[in-house]
Amino acid sequence: MNNLQDLKIIEPVPHQVFQREELDEAVIPIKLVLTGVLPASSSSRVEGRIVGTSSVGAWKPLGPIEGDSFSGSLTNVPVGEHLVEVRIVSWTDDAELARCYVTPVFVGDLWILAGQSNMDGVGKLGQIQLPETGISCFYLGDRWEIATDPLCWLLESVDPINREVPEAELSQAILEQRQFRQHGAGLGIPFAKEVRKHVNVPIGLIVCSHSGTSMAHWDYRLADKGGRSFYGAMLRRVNKLGGKVKGCLWYQGESDTNAETAPQYYETMVAWVAALRKDLNDPQLPFIFAQLSVFYVLEPDARWPDSALWNRVQADQLALEHALPFTAMVPTIDAGLADIIHLDTESLQQVGQRMAWQALRIAYGNPIAESGPRPDVIRWNEERTELTIALTGINGRLTEVGRVCGFRVEKENQRLPLTAELTEERRRIRLRFEQSVPADSWLSHGAGFNPVVNVKDEFGIPLVVFGPVPV
Repeated sequence: MNNLQDLKIIEPVPHQVFQREELDEAVIPIKLVLTGVLPASSSSRVEGRIVGTSSVGAWKPLGPIEGDSFSGSLTNVPVGEHLVEVRIVSWTDDAELARCYVTPVFVGDLWILAGQSNMDGVGKLGQIQLPETGISCFYLGDRWEIATDPLCWLLESVDPINREVPEAELSQAILEQRQFRQHGAGLGIPFAKEVRKHVNVPIGLIVCSHSGTSMAHWDYRLADKGGRSFYGAMLRRVNKLGGKVKGCLWYQGESDTNAETAPQYYETMVAWVAALRKDLNDPQLPFIFAQLSVFYVLEPDARWPDSALWNRVQADQLALEHALPFTAMVPTIDAGLADIIHLDTESLQQVGQRMAWQALRIAYGNPIAESGPRPDVIRWNEERTELTIALTGINGRLTEVGRVCGFRVEKENQRLPLTAELTEERRRIRLRFEQSVPADSWLSHGAGFNPVVNVKDEFGIPLVVFGPVPV
């Protein structure tokens, strides 16, 4: 038998995850290169097998080998962690001529991570979660490795759209970033760990996000530009991995809170999700997204958006959850920030867990948690001095608080004084007013850039930002 160095597996690679099909099996492409020389008279074939954690599969014929390379596939590979082994065997006497293997290789679920900087992850790297075999990342450099924060390395992307420095400066910039980076913790690994804990399948994370991007940057009509557009680069990466994923995680919207784009955000997102599902040939593709969080700006400033536009995008995001099937929105209004706009490490881990709960509900049929508190029926008493807000999606009951915060009722931009409390069964909110509230007033929760809110359910999921709605 030839030495192992005479045969090299190009695909699959260590820590690669293949998307399972409906029968919990996958096809694993096999690409080989021969670096040694087989006997001149040999006529040979390639065989492959899967070695699992507790079993060794039978050798399967993959096809004849001609020249110095081979492409084939192993079919019906079950969910789990495997060692993929291949060998070259003589047709004449079944003698083994060369053998090699790659491990670990996984069959499980692939999830897209897309959006802008809060999906990149900018949390401090001092308290990141430890890597875990079976949770892998397809990094922007088109390489598979065990998932370790930071997941997003824009400068190392093979797609030109992601690289932010001139080509002549790129190598040095990459070196310095690898040496000195202190921020980059994200939500991807906490998401994957929580999902895997409940469904026990390997998870592969496909990084596609890019900081500062608006929906104009993510225009799906630029797909034909490939790696020179964000949407095209995302599709290229997914298609390189087989074209199928379990779902998409999305955190974006901060860059669209301006007078020009905020009024179009809802329609833009409806079209974008439809395009993604069409391009991936999956009309029921699960889409889990975050509602915008807080923004540490206390005073109006020409550099920042109008808070009303910020709240409009938040309201549109809530509306998207009802308009689009197989979607779930995750609130983030209770997050702590690492700077004026980016979630800190602890909050990103919390959001990742919440996204996992919603993925378990809509993608896996394993409802560990409900959506979290959402406004439902809103009713006045006869005198219009008490407004009761019934909520849906509560996990258990609302947690006890002293004074309920975050609600606002306005009439012609004048705020009306109120007190808020939980009802006795802790599933509704009651607002009390000193005098009868005029008709056509407006109710909101979480208004402004940095509201004080404290209504949560027993899973710690906060009441979403909503409104203004007429009451």
